[in-house]
Amino acid sequence: MGSDVSTEAKPPAEPPKKPGGKHVRRTSHCLIVEKNNFRSRRRLTALKELDEVDASTTTDQPKQSVNGFQEIASSSIAEDIDDVDFPYENLVLEGGGSQGNAYIGAIMELERLNFLSKIRRFAGSSVGSLTAAYLAVGHGTNKFLSMIKDGPQFNDLLDAPCGKCSLVPNLFRYMGWHPGRTAYQSFGENIAEKLGDPNATFKDLYVKTGRELCVVVTNLTTMMEEYCHVKTTPNMPIRTAVRMSMSAPVVFVPVKRQYLGRTDLYIDGGVLCNYPVHCFDGWWLSMKPEDALLKKMQPLEDAAKLLTKKERFGMFNDKTFGMIIYSDYDSHVLATNPDLEAPIAPIPDTKLARAHEKIKQKRDLNCKQHRLVTDAMTQFLKVLDQNSIGDTTININAFKQVFNNNEEFTPDQARILFGENMTVDEIFDSLDANSDGEIDFNELMSLAQNEGVGIQTHHIGTGRLDIKNVADYLTGIFSMLLLNVKRAFLEGHDIERTVLINTVYVKSMDFSPETEDLDFLVEQGRRGVRTFLKYHNKTAKEEAS
Repeated sequence: MGSDVSTEAKPPAEPPKKPGGKHVRRTSHCLIVEKNNFRSRRRLTALKELDEVDASTTTDQPKQSVNGFQEIASSSIAEDIDDVDFPYENLVLEGGGSQGNAYIGAIMELERLNFLSKIRRFAGSSVGSLTAAYLAVGHGTNKFLSMIKDGPQFNDLLDAPCGKCSLVPNLFRYMGWHPGRTAYQSFGENIAEKLGDPNATFKDLYVKTGRELCVVVTNLTTMMEEYCHVKTTPNMPIRTAVRMSMSAPVVFVPVKRQYLGRTDLYIDGGVLCNYPVHCFDGWWLSMKPEDALLKKMQPLEDAAKLLTKKERFGMFNDKTFGMIIYSDYDSHVLATNPDLEAPIAPIPDTKLARAHEKIKQKRDLNCKQHRLVTDAMTQFLKVLDQNSIGDTTININAFKQVFNNNEEFTPDQARILFGENMTVDEIFDSLDANSDGEIDFNELMSLAQNEGVGIQTHHIGTGRLDIKNVADYLTGIFSMLLLNVKRAFLEGHDIERTVLINTVYVKSMDFSPETEDLDFLVEQGRRGVRTFLKYHNKTAKEEAS
């Protein structure tokens, strides 16, 4: 990135019906559908009974309101860690929407332990870039706590004059809903508090404080991520880079930047690189004289090779650590180290928490149902195989032997798979799709898919998002991007240098949290840092002994 003249687009001043009981010819595909529907209705009746029994035994996690940022503690996390070593100089923050409030607790803990002052290089993407920028200019806990108390929060930055009425016209005319002027002004005011100028640049920060800041942005024109830093964009105002990095597609008008007669369009850094933990690896952002761009970019004919991620960021920097935010809805995308996972603070009694608890109960119940179906199906196929005597198909006599063997395949398992009050002949007939008097492998696999995989696909709703309107659709797209981009730049060894902050029930797009939700996020951030420091302190002692 070269010149730092940036401009922003200016917004205006203001199944078809089921066949039911009709007879379907046995040679048609509809027969299989009707048989499956008939069997499924009976099986679901049996599973509904299991729901009623299991619901009474489901244990809920105790909930209690969190009053104050410092009050929660558990015996497993409260032990003193003041004597831990802190070898880090670089801090990288992932983007995470409203989950970013959890960083406040992490910052509080680092500040309490006098570790925050040891960090000289900060980086972040999306909302992580905002936190990183404020830390780099010199803000600490008090600034972030005042933002929680007095704002601005995310909703305060949505400044389209006509609200929802302006969504469609602004999208077509300016490629974004909200102009982002309020955010841009707020960034400048907070930067000016420490550097004396709302338009302070990356170079100003470096000269005045000796600290470096990297803000990752997405260049939509070149379809690449870019790293705004004193080395690459010395004269760019910090607030311009942060405004770029937080330009959530559709939500905010993208930022236009003019350079050498061309105009590039910039959007949220999290679209391509939500966790730039690698940014201080290698030579690309190194301020050492031997890593100067003019020296490293020789010979020019090899520029394409020299600009690959491996070439620029290939050398691992053990002075870097980062923080990543995840919830129960997206934890499955992370290959985490269980020893780095902090114990969960008490869940508050809030609207968001209650909604999550309902989803969790349903998920747990359906997971149990799925295990029951899987076990029943496994046992059914095992006993069928024992009675087939090597045959590739199974006739009615061999099939009846399965149901006569109550020790191997129990009546309860039969009820789970086939429902209530079905005779062996009816079950056989429902499986014999082509009515040839025998059941073959494909017909058994049809049963397995219908009973086993079907349960998993349609009932286990971890991370599911019901799309009911345009707002849900747009939220789903952005949440999907944030969720899956976690893996794009995350190498195997990066987990060991990452603070894991589990926000449990708070998702990235939950922008209307209650006070207790914010308290919970702060406490989770604090616990994540403490667990990270304790883990590495223990590991270092074990390696030294």
